[in-house]
Amino acid sequence: MPIQYFLLVAIAVAAFIVWKRFREGVVGLREGLLWSLIWIGAAVVVLLPDTTSVLARFLGVGRGVDVVVYGGIVLLFFLVFKLFVHLDRLEAKMTDLVRQEALRGLDEKKGCCGGCAKKEDSAV
Repeated sequence: MPIQYFLLVAIAVAAFIVWKRFREGVVGLREGLLWSLIWIGAAVVVLLPDTTSVLARFLGVGRGVDVVVYGGIVLLFFLVFKLFVHLDRLEAKMTDLVRQEALRGLDEKKGCCGGCAKKEDSAV
């Protein structure tokens, strides 16, 4: 089937990107292996579509495609949750950084103004 060839190429490209990002240090080993397992699983489903029907019968779901949809929804919810956690961490780091910079700028202004005022008083 032509769709299988297209999907296999897309899966191969996705797996290649994961390992390229791993070699660049963007993706860690654990995350790279997890994504590789996901893409290998996707390739198995594309090559052997009846595997989803077997899994569906085992899980008590009506059709194999339903298992894929349910699994995709769970995976998407997990990824959205992970993104929110990461975003919260970034916001906290940014808040701390801005606070530190603001306090450092305040200390520099106090030091300059206090020193300038003392020089003007001694000159009079």
